[in-house]
Amino acid sequence: MTRGLNRFETISVALAVIIAAAAGALALASAANTVVFIVSAGALVALAWIVGVATEQLGASAGPKVGGVLNATFGNAAELIITIFAIRAGQLEVATASITGSILGNTLLVLGASFFIGGLRNGLQSFNQRVAGMNASMLALAVIGLGIPTLFGHVANHPDVQAVSDVTAGILLTLYVLMLVFYFRTPEVAHVSGHEPTGPHWPGRLAMLLLLLSTGAVAVMSDVFVGTLDAVISDVGISAVFLGLIIVPLVGNIAENIVGIKIAYQNDMDFSMLVSLGSSLQIALGVAPALVFISLLTPHHFDLLFPVIQVVSLAAAVFITALIASDGESNWLEGAQLMAVYGIIATAVWYL
Repeated sequence: MTRGLNRFETISVALAVIIAAAAGALALASAANTVVFIVSAGALVALAWIVGVATEQLGASAGPKVGGVLNATFGNAAELIITIFAIRAGQLEVATASITGSILGNTLLVLGASFFIGGLRNGLQSFNQRVAGMNASMLALAVIGLGIPTLFGHVANHPDVQAVSDVTAGILLTLYVLMLVFYFRTPEVAHVSGHEPTGPHWPGRLAMLLLLLSTGAVAVMSDVFVGTLDAVISDVGISAVFLGLIIVPLVGNIAENIVGIKIAYQNDMDFSMLVSLGSSLQIALGVAPALVFISLLTPHHFDLLFPVIQVVSLAAAVFITALIASDGESNWLEGAQLMAVYGIIATAVWYL
């Protein structure tokens, strides 16, 4: 059964259009860069929400398997587009930090907040131990994939570090495709990974139209947003690393993050973990390697050579997440532990 936009969805679309138009007008009027930065960030948050809802509704219209492919493709569309524009503008430090920040934010902050809020509301919660372990092992492989080129570049200082990065990116992308095939072809995993909306959904054409329009608007706003970064770094006095590691991932993923926490509050920890850890895997195995090849179309070549502190932070995040998720149960204290690790890393990055 199909339906049109409900009142909340209509208001959300209208707000996204108004904020995006305001950001565009301020940019054309050469308003203060900090103001343009804040308004364009708000527009990206609103548009990312529309992209997420349209993807979910299109998946509901097309069926669970197609919905899974759509989620794998558009799940981090806003983050991918913002990072592409950052690379095109030569903001490679911001682009690299945003990849790390997205993984850290999802595995520590979002998953931690989900455990914390879900635990306070529902007490001890359980989830599929096999799927959680599989996601943790895939994240560990992703950290290895990001860490080897980094070690090769920093320790060996070899001239072929770009070749190592390119080959590693190809391997990670292949692994991501194999992971999707496994998820969709393994019944017990596919059952856990499926979360079909109940009740009526949007018509397929309406969902596709809004998905395409909102994705295009994200591209435009990303150009505006990235264009203010240099001035904001100079005017506000924050580092490019903190901007990329903390602020950019929040802007690109906050709507999806809120959904994951809300689902944990509703005591569906399997799907909540799919939102957080699944998004991390999309970034580490899909977005980061894809950026290596997409950057070939820009004046600046992106590689998998990350700062050592970021790779160490990723390794620590994956270790603590795997340790906490190993028993198939979660509580509010474990959520607080994950968020504490995120706070420690964010504090260290602030002073870089």
